[in-house]
Amino acid sequence: MTRRRPRRKGGTLKDGERRQLARASRHGPATLPEPGDWPLLLCDGGSRGNPGPAAAAAVLLSTDGGVVEQQAESIGHATAAEAEYRAILLGLQLAQRHGVDQVEVRSDSQLAIDALTRGAPAAEEVAAAARAFTAVRWRWHPRGANEAADALVRALLWP
Repeated sequence: MTRRRPRRKGGTLKDGERRQLARASRHGPATLPEPGDWPLLLCDGGSRGNPGPAAAAAVLLSTDGGVVEQQAESIGHATAAEAEYRAILLGLQLAQRHGVDQVEVRSDSQLAIDALTRGAPAAEEVAAAARAFTAVRWRWHPRGANEAADALVRALLWP
């Protein structure tokens, strides 16, 4: 019989615990971040499979934290990265329609935010749309902080 060592406080999570926490963070109630000094754009894209059926969503928040508008769309067959870029593009178009001149864009895609910050060629279409604004802040934030946009994507991909 094998003796189990007691778990130390602050020790690492087991795989089952990690999966359980990830599942809870993905499917908890949609919450909105605290308002800031610029309008806030929450963007998320996803695909069922990679590539697979994909969707993109964006939520535009005013400086007081209220939802100005939210939009989601199915984008056909795409990779997860393509869906993330499409979500940011969708959000910028949404902000432009509402006359926003400077915006903070938040996404849980580190790849997309890094590419936009560096001016990588993969993000050229999104960067071109961003030039319509006087200023854009690109911010990565964790998936759990992106619940409002993530919920819209899930609703399209897993009805």
